[in-house]
Amino acid sequence: MKSISIIVLSLFIAGCSQTIDETEQARKSIQESYPDLSIESIKKVDENFFEVIIHGEIFYLSSDYKYFIAGNVINVKTKENITEVSRKSRRLSILENLNAENMIVYKPNKTNYILTIFSDTSCPYCQKLHEELDELIENNIEVRYILFPRFGQNTEAYMQMISIWCSDNQKIALDNVFNDENIEQNTQCDNPLNENLELAQKLSVTGTPMMFTENGSVIPGYQPAKEIIKFLSSL
Repeated sequence: MKSISIIVLSLFIAGCSQTIDETEQARKSIQESYPDLSIESIKKVDENFFEVIIHGEIFYLSSDYKYFIAGNVINVKTKENITEVSRKSRRLSILENLNAENMIVYKPNKTNYILTIFSDTSCPYCQKLHEELDELIENNIEVRYILFPRFGQNTEAYMQMISIWCSDNQKIALDNVFNDENIEQNTQCDNPLNENLELAQKLSVTGTPMMFTENGSVIPGYQPAKEIIKFLSSL
């Protein structure tokens, strides 16, 4: 019995070592061809390919290290989108570690759902969605806004959102901006805008509004409040 245990343990160690060696070889093969790429992680999915994450995006490398692939991988038998499963898992791990202090949060009396929204004050559809905020809250949906200037730092919206953050009452300031009213310019405070830009990249946010549910699902673009409520109820 003891000798069998030793053999099993040896096989386990050998198997782990082989996986590590293959992963390192995969990393090396990519970096030899693309030395400027910053690889976040590599893991072997099965005997056919590795999953490679670069700047929050998922790529694949064939097990012979010859082919670097961008796109969705779908299991033909189960019809499962392997890539989307991985994206959802990654999104969920990021969302679970978000700091609510870096958001503007609208809470209902009773929270049944949490919706995290990347919003840009210069985005007409974000404004349209904000007009339906009361309907979301009335349906026990907690709305967490992440201020995200989709065109970057050197924009009027970026400075405007810093002013919102630095306001004595962030919710009133945000309401006023979405109502096309002026607010006091005040950019002299610590703010999470640059962190939000980095977070958006990790979550592959390229447009606004973009909404994330608690389970990592995505609601891209504007949707009427009724459709959002219907979607959340189906989860």
